[in-house]
Amino acid sequence: MTQSKQSNGVLLMKLFNDICEFLIKAKQDPSLTRRKETEKEADRISLESSSQNSFIICNGNEHSIDWDNVIPFNHTSGLSLPKNCYKRAKNERKPTMFVSHWDVCLSSKSCFNILKKRKLSVHFLIDNDGTIFQLMDCNDIGFHAGNRKVNNNSIGVEISNAYYPKYQNIYRSKGFGPRPVWKNIKVHDQTLEPFLGFYPVQQQAFQALAKTLNKVYDIPLETPMNGDNILTTIDPAVYKGTYKGVINHYHVTKRKIDCAGFELDKLLKEIA
Repeated sequence: MTQSKQSNGVLLMKLFNDICEFLIKAKQDPSLTRRKETEKEADRISLESSSQNSFIICNGNEHSIDWDNVIPFNHTSGLSLPKNCYKRAKNERKPTMFVSHWDVCLSSKSCFNILKKRKLSVHFLIDNDGTIFQLMDCNDIGFHAGNRKVNNNSIGVEISNAYYPKYQNIYRSKGFGPRPVWKNIKVHDQTLEPFLGFYPVQQQAFQALAKTLNKVYDIPLETPMNGDNILTTIDPAVYKGTYKGVINHYHVTKRKIDCAGFELDKLLKEIA
């Protein structure tokens, strides 16, 4: 009996230590939490019917967008973040930047749940099928860039993408088809291992958003450049919150690599 109790005690202690270790790692590396949620989400994602709205909401006003599959936060099937995830602006905002992120999730709804848990926010999500979810008014300040000046002066979007090639078969099995695999991509002077890229329809939805935000806020359809190529590291003006244009998250900080390989310069030229 004593030996059994000791054995149970050892197992419980090991379990406790494992849980503590995971929580410490998750706090140090938030992406670990996203990877765990992505694994849970693998059995839940599916193709769903899209909304037929074609507007986004900025300072309480509806602005048309050349994209049919938009679901605003005030729609019956919309996703609305709680107020502790973002900050209400005291006055009408004049955002100068549009910031792209990838969510390391298998679906936008999974990303939405993680944002709620972590009390973070972006204004838009772009799902696997190109559906755009607006989570809050563009006049509200999102917590997405990890930089207060950038948050105050920007609008953020999370593009659904589980990133790791091991999830490719899940996209196939759920009817989305294989994702592009991006190779030999450099960011912050490092070459990344091959990873999953965005579906063409997601990139088109992103273009529609950028074009509309350009019309509403006059956010330039430009991105940081290094000669003839897009800049693949931090941009000082972005970091200071003074840049005007469309950026990837890695332009804000060397701690982030999203959205490496996302050729904003080419996408913006197509709609300028």
